[in-house]
Amino acid sequence: MKTALDAALTYLSRRLYTRFEMVQRLGQKGFASDEVEKALERLVEWGYLNDREYALSYCRSRQSSYSKKRIEVELKHKGIEDELIFDVLEESYLPSQEQALCRQQAQKIWSEELRRWESSYQYKKSYAKIPREVFLRQKVGQKLLQKGYSLELVYHSIDEIAGRD
Repeated sequence: MKTALDAALTYLSRRLYTRFEMVQRLGQKGFASDEVEKALERLVEWGYLNDREYALSYCRSRQSSYSKKRIEVELKHKGIEDELIFDVLEESYLPSQEQALCRQQAQKIWSEELRRWESSYQYKKSYAKIPREVFLRQKVGQKLLQKGYSLELVYHSIDEIAGRD
């Protein structure tokens, strides 16, 4: 029979966890809360469980794909405190980085959707009456909003891309 500490070390050998996630994971395995707390204290003491390092790593790995807002929401779901999330995002993101990233992703999505339009969508009856630019703006806008960018930033990025096309 494994102890909570053994189980936690096994989990941490595969990937990083937040304190909140580890409590949930060990609780699901049926370990007593006092045993879980002792294990967590030991892991924090050894430096294996660190919410700040987790948040920094998570932010760095996702900032090339997602907006600041989406990363914030995902970190909240992982049990990271709001103040820590704010500090990590301020440390990781430059003010102009979000706008540049949104514009870059808008260009990429625009190109992908334009290819789809030219290869198949324009020949479908359901899309026959939709102008190409309206279709592209809608698709790009939806995908950028799903990534967590603000509506204003999405409009601005799409206008820049559509003006060059």
